[in-house]
This record gives sequence, structure tokens and C-alpha cells, in this order.
Amino acid sequence: MNIYNFDDYKKYIKKIFDTEVEGRGRRSKLAEALHCQTGFISQVLNGETHFSLEHGIKINHFLGHNKDEEHFFMLLLQKGRAGSHDLEEYYASQIKFLREKKQEIKNRIAVDATLDEKDYHIYYSQWYFAAIHILSSIPHFQTREAMAQKLQLPLALVTTVLEFLLLKGLVVQKDNLYKIGHTRIHLDKKSPLISKHHTNWRIEAIKSLEHEKSEVDLHYSSILSLAKKDALKIREFLLELLEKSEPILRDSPEEELCALCIDLFEL
Repeated sequence: MNIYNFDDYKKYIKKIFDTEVEGRGRRSKLAEALHCQTGFISQVLNGETHFSLEHGIKINHFLGHNKDEEHFFMLLLQKGRAGSHDLEEYYASQIKFLREKKQEIKNRIAVDATLDEKDYHIYYSQWYFAAIHILSSIPHFQTREAMAQKLQLPLALVTTVLEFLLLKGLVVQKDNLYKIGHTRIHLDKKSPLISKHHTNWRIEAIKSLEHEKSEVDLHYSSILSLAKKDALKIREFLLELLEKSEPILRDSPEEELCALCIDLFEL
């Protein structure tokens, strides 16, 4: 739900509840987050009563807004609470300014959809940038909420990562769906970031050992003593395995998010 399309915070919240399968359940959870009765939520959304500014901060956290969305929502709330026409007009002008600024950024995405060195540092700083990026290729994980639940990440964090991916053309947005974009990212094996990239996913591999195993999971660790020539044969075999996997990966429909880590190194 694009908050920048709304001028009324109540209509925005009601639209979110109306378009969700568990809308009533979400109302109860919002009431719990605000430490109020569910009836008060309905009273605000359907009447003249307004949420307080303190409520607004909690609603921002509840809906997983990023920093820009938080600011926009608070402007909507203050506009709704305004006690005079002049004050309402003031907040309306601020809302218009932010909406136009957001549209300018959106229009630049197609032009600026390239990655520089700073972008690479951001993308490979944490494992979840790549995870959210690739998750956007799987149809049933193309909403912020589905991504957050799948990866067990805060909704606000997923929103922030998606903002970056959108700006760089790595994902595209259609309504409330985020789909993988046309921009591609590749890290050269000589890049100084390659160590960070491998470390991120080795840490996640270790974490996966603590989870319930799926039928896909396979972990193998062994300390070997063998001839140098045989170690090189095993290395060659693993490279051939990766080459043979390429056609399978290329033609495979996007259903599951998996990580592949292979380690063979001399101690």
C-alpha cells in the first residue's frame, strides 16, 4: 500500500485493513500495540476522533514504515488533527512537497539504475540485501510482509532494504508487490568485498544448523589428509558440479530461497 497516494491517514489505515485477509486480526493487534480497546480503533477510523501523536509513532512501528514513510504518516496525522484551516493547509503543503519529491526520485530510478562502489558496499554489508533481492523473484514472497515473515526480519528493515533495491533497479514495484528488476549485480572474485560476501553466508549456514532441517538442507564437514594431486582432483570435481548445475538453475522456476556454500581449503 503506497502511503504517498493518500491525503487522509484514516483512509490509508482502513485500506490496509480492507485489503488484508486478516484485517480484523490486524485491528486487534494494532489495538494491542496502542494499549487500547479494538472499539477505539473503529471509533477513530469511522468517526471524528483522532489518534494522538504518540499513537502515530507506534502505528509507524506497527506498519513497518521506513523513515520517509514515518515522516509522511505523521504529516497526515497532524493534518487530520489540525484545529484550523490555516494549520491544515500548512500540513497539506508539506504533504504535497514530499509527494512531489518522492515522484522525482521515482522518475529518476530508470536513469540512475546503476551501481557504484558505494552501492556494492551497501549490498554486501549484510546477508539480507541479497536475500530480499532474490526473494522478490518468488511470486508468493513479493510483499514486504511475506518477506519479513520468511526471513524473520523487522518489517521496517525490509522496507528500508527494498527502498535501496528499488532505487538501484534491482527490484521493481507494482502496487504492493516487489518483483525482481532488470539490473544485475556481480561481484568479481578479486573484489575486496568477496571476503565479506562469503563470511555473511557462512554465518547464515551456521545459523541454519540450529533450525529444523528441511529436505533441502545438507551440511557436510570433514578434515582430510590426502595427496596434493587428489585435493586438486576434488576441486576440479566440485567446479564441474557447479558447471553442471547452471542449466538446472537457469531453467528452474522460482519457488524456494536457498543458499549454496561450498568450502574446500588447505589448513
